[in-house]
Amino acid sequence: MKETDKNIITKAVTRFEEETGLRLTTYVTDNKVNLYLREENYELQFVAEVIPQVKKANLGLIKNRLDQLGNVPLLVTKFANAETIELIKNLGINFIDAAGNAHIKVPPLYIFVKGQKITAEKNLGGKDICLFKTAGLQIVFALLCNQKLEKNPYREIAEMANVALGTVHKTMGQLKKHGFLIEDEIHGKILGNKNQLLKEWIAGYPGRIKPKYFVGKFQIENPEIIKTIDLTYFGAMFGGETAAAQLTNYLRPQFHTVYLRDKLGEFILGNRLKKNPDGNIEIIKKFWNFTDDNEAKNLAPAILIYTDLKTTGDQRNIETANIIFEREIAGHFN
Repeated sequence: MKETDKNIITKAVTRFEEETGLRLTTYVTDNKVNLYLREENYELQFVAEVIPQVKKANLGLIKNRLDQLGNVPLLVTKFANAETIELIKNLGINFIDAAGNAHIKVPPLYIFVKGQKITAEKNLGGKDICLFKTAGLQIVFALLCNQKLEKNPYREIAEMANVALGTVHKTMGQLKKHGFLIEDEIHGKILGNKNQLLKEWIAGYPGRIKPKYFVGKFQIENPEIIKTIDLTYFGAMFGGETAAAQLTNYLRPQFHTVYLRDKLGEFILGNRLKKNPDGNIEIIKKFWNFTDDNEAKNLAPAILIYTDLKTTGDQRNIETANIIFEREIAGHFN
């Protein structure tokens, strides 16, 4: 499957979930894409067909193509305008697009979302549109990882986020301006709309935080070495696939992410890592200055593990990220 098709599926599924509150689980095997919608005692399996551009003139051909897929066919596309959506609806085609539009009619389920438009996209490849600069994102990260941190003195926030004190003043002002920070007479400062703030963090991380702290990619000749690394000695921790595997037992890590504060040279030499732009391990400098429950297991904060997985674009990683969100993150966002 083309990388562009994978990206369309990822964006379409994400927007569908945002618009409907329902969860779609994606399974990609070779050129076949199955999507599962599960709600309590209800389960629906779609066989998806990715067609990036849908036009009125070819809807008949698309309908015939979908009918040959068997099960419940689902058209996944980048964008369908209002007129095309009406034709899709009249033809009885189930579809979702990357803007958040959808038509699904499989009794007793009926979903119809129309009028959503593609806006300036948050490109997870690094060309992102984000409210916050690098230091601001570090503050956002600290706030999301530490409940009620917004109530603490700015000096403490600056220390935990590993930024200058003045940056905290500016960033808290931005948070307030955009509705993420509420001043309550009784309860004081309250961090709100955390799900949207998490999206801002994810949009900014690959293009701003990661390049600043990225050390490089390396090759581990013997992957078994990963299991023997003394992370505690180095003050290091796993992120990405390696951490997710420990938290969920849902995937077998092929690529490893290590966050490291110091002893960089000793870490590289001691573990016989060889610089390689296509290597199977990446090292990133630790950019935060706080501890959480995961650190006892030598794992990065759950939000960072979640972000590592989400920004890979890999379907299996994204599925695992969703599991981590439900288990480790969602309960703290209420």
